[in-house]
Amino acid sequence: MVLDLKQIEEALKKPEKKPVLQKAIAVQKRLRFHTETDLRNNYMSLPATMFLDWVRGLLPKDKFNTFVKLFQFPLPTVSLVEDVYRELERVFHSRNASATYQFTDTRLEEDWAKYRKDMLGEPGVWRSVGWRKMQVAPNSVLVVDLPEKQVGSMPEPYFYWLGLEDIVDYRTSPDDKNALLWLVFRQPGKRLAVFDDESIRVFQLDGNDKITAVLSDSEHGLGYCPARFFWTARLNEDNPDIKKNPITKELSNLDWYLFFALSKRHLDLYAPYPIYSAYEADCDFENNETGEYCSGGFLRNRSTDEYIIMADGTVKECPCCKEKRIVGPGSFLEVPVPNMAEGVADMRNPVQITTIDKDSLDYNVDECVRLKNEIIVSVVGSGGTVSEKEAINETQVAANFESKTSVLNALKTNFELAQQFVEDTVCRLRYGENFISSSISWGSEFYVFTVDELYKKYAQAKDNGASDMELDAISQQILEVEYKNNPLVLQRMLILKQLEPYAHKTFDELTEMRDAGFANERMLRLKVNFSAYINRFERENVNIVEFGTGLPMRERINVIKNKLLEYVQNDEDTGAAGNGPAEPESASRRAKAKGQGNQRD
Repeated sequence: MVLDLKQIEEALKKPEKKPVLQKAIAVQKRLRFHTETDLRNNYMSLPATMFLDWVRGLLPKDKFNTFVKLFQFPLPTVSLVEDVYRELERVFHSRNASATYQFTDTRLEEDWAKYRKDMLGEPGVWRSVGWRKMQVAPNSVLVVDLPEKQVGSMPEPYFYWLGLEDIVDYRTSPDDKNALLWLVFRQPGKRLAVFDDESIRVFQLDGNDKITAVLSDSEHGLGYCPARFFWTARLNEDNPDIKKNPITKELSNLDWYLFFALSKRHLDLYAPYPIYSAYEADCDFENNETGEYCSGGFLRNRSTDEYIIMADGTVKECPCCKEKRIVGPGSFLEVPVPNMAEGVADMRNPVQITTIDKDSLDYNVDECVRLKNEIIVSVVGSGGTVSEKEAINETQVAANFESKTSVLNALKTNFELAQQFVEDTVCRLRYGENFISSSISWGSEFYVFTVDELYKKYAQAKDNGASDMELDAISQQILEVEYKNNPLVLQRMLILKQLEPYAHKTFDELTEMRDAGFANERMLRLKVNFSAYINRFERENVNIVEFGTGLPMRERINVIKNKLLEYVQNDEDTGAAGNGPAEPESASRRAKAKGQGNQRD
C-alpha cells in the first residue's frame, strides 16, 4: 500500500495508532521500571508515580512518608530480574543451532558471510542489542534501510530497532499482525521517513510539521514493507499490536516484591533497637546556688519557672536524670507511677524491655523469598533456578527439563522470526533474485542445567546404580556445558572420554573388581596411568585432536587406544608399571569431589 502526500499529512495530524502507541509505551516503561538501572526521569517518573499511588492506598500517611524516603533507584527488583534473564540467556547456547543460505552463485555466499559479520554485526548483535531490546522495548520495530547513496557495486542495506517514541503512525497486515503495510516515523533534523511496500521516502518538515521537500524517494522492489514488529508474542488477543516479553505477566508480582522489600527496610529502621520503659523518676534535684531544679528531666529556674536554655540553643538536662538514661541505641518511655490511693497494686516490672516479635521480623523476609522464587519459576520454568532442599526423583528432573526447555523454545521462536525477516530482507535488497532462501534455527537442545546441577545429577544417578550408558550421557552433558565456549578443549575432552577405560569407577571400585576377577589387568594399568600415557603419546606424535584427522573417528580411537595399550605392555615387560600418577580426574571422581565439597560447605 503506497501512501500519497495527503495520507501522510493526515497521519501527522491524526495518527490512528496513537492510543495503541501510548499503551505500548506505558507497558515498556513499567518493564524499564523493574529492569533498568538507568535513572533518567523521562523513563521512570510515570511508572514510579503509578507504583507510589498504589502504595499510598495501602499505608497510613506517616508510614507512606517513610516508605517514599526509602524508595530509591535502582530498585531491589532489578537484581531479581537480572537473575531471571541470566537463566533465559541459555537460549543462546544450543547444541544444534544452524543458519543456512542459498544463492544462485557460491561466490555470493562468501560475500554474504562477510557482509553479515562485518556490516550487520551478526550473529552477536542479537545477543547484545536484541537481548536488551527484548527486555525493555519488545514493542520496537525492526527497520531495514538503505543508505542515501550507494558506494559499492552492490547495495549496502542495514537494519536497526526503531523506538515507539519516534513512530507517528503505521498499519499492520490483516494476514500477519507483526508485518507492517506502511510505517511513518520521525528522523533527526525534522525529517519524516515513510516506508511502504514499494518505496522508501524521506521528507523535510518545517516547524509546524508541514512537508516542505522530498529529500529522497527510492523503490526497493521487495513487494512488502521492509519493517515489522521485533517481538511476536502479543499481550493478548484484544491488543495484538502490544507485545509481551517474559516478565510482562509478572509485573504485578514484581510490584508486590518491591513493596515487601522496601517494607523490610522500613522495619530495619527500628527492629534492631528495643523499647525500654520504666516508671517516671521522681527526681528532687535542686541547685540552691543557681536556683535550678529538675522538671521532667530538664532544668528550670526557680525564680522565673522558665527552662534553662544552653548556649547551643538546647534545654539544659538534669544531671541526675541524665545518668539514668539508657546507654546505646533504643527508645525510652516513662510510665506514670501507679496511684496507690485507689487501692490497686501495680504488679508490673518497674523496668521493661519491648522487642519486635520474631515472627513479625521473619514474615517480611520469608515473603520476599517466596515472591522471588514464585517469579523466577513462573518465568524460567521449574527446577534448577530455585534452591531445592529436598531430593527430587528422575521423573521430576525430566519434568523440570521439559518446563525450562519449553520456555526457551518460546523465547527463541521470537528471535528466529526477527532474524529471518532481517536477513531475508537484507539479502533481497543486496542480491536481488540471486538470493533464493534461508533457514534460521536457534536449535532445540539447550544447556538447561548448570555444571554444578549436572554433577549432582551424575552423583545421584551413580548412587542409584545407573548403568554406564546413563552415566556416559550425563558426563557428556557435563563436558558440553563446561566447555561450550571452548570447542577445541571440548573436542579433546570428548576424545579422551572415549579412550579412558572404566571412566565411571573409583579406585575402591576398581580394587573390588580386580579382587573379584572382573577387571582386565592391562586396562586397569591404563586407567591408573592414563594421563601419563596420553602425555607420552602426544610427545611422540601430535595432539590427539590433530592425530589422524583424515581417518574416521572409530579408526582414530582404535589406533590411539592400541598405542596406549602398547605402552602398558612395554612397562609391564620392563617392570615400570605401577609407578604412574594417581587416578585421573574421571567424571565419577569429579562428581564425588563436588559432592564432598558441598557437604563441607
